[in-house]
Amino acid sequence: MTQALLDRKWDNFFNHFDANGNGYVEHEDFVQRGEEIVTACGYDPASERAKSVSDGFQQVWTSLVGSLDTDGDGRVSRGEFVAGMAVLAESDGYDTIFQPAIDALLVIGDEDGDGRLSMNDWLRLQGGYGTPLPAAEESFRLLDTDASGYLTRAEISVATREYFTSTDPQAAGNHLYGPLV
Repeated sequence: MTQALLDRKWDNFFNHFDANGNGYVEHEDFVQRGEEIVTACGYDPASERAKSVSDGFQQVWTSLVGSLDTDGDGRVSRGEFVAGMAVLAESDGYDTIFQPAIDALLVIGDEDGDGRLSMNDWLRLQGGYGTPLPAAEESFRLLDTDASGYLTRAEISVATREYFTSTDPQAAGNHLYGPLV
């Protein structure tokens, strides 16, 4: 597969985080998406778990704007995002950027605190991203590579890496945020 698959995945991610649909990913978009995830998981926005999502998303935002905002306007356009992701994918910079969010999502999503996500945990998280239920169920099945019935930090980290770097159309990580539009 070509760069076209990566472009579709990056475009899909951009659309998930351009919460207000204005063509830019801005700090407010990250705040809004984090609040939607906290609400979808059923937590009080003032709780410690909610704070972990806010902190994790803040770290991602700071890294993204610092790495991708080439015109210095404090927001990331679609063009800046795609160009920057191409560079990050080649340098493995995505781990530094996205791991804080992965860790925060594990905290908020892991209802019973066992360090892994059940199908129900995953469905709540994906609901916060606006992923349709059938797509979220399918992504869980694909990402659960050991068929344990749970998603671990390692499985989610591998899926995130695949999402941002793999040109393999069969990679399970392609389904991290539901179907590619």
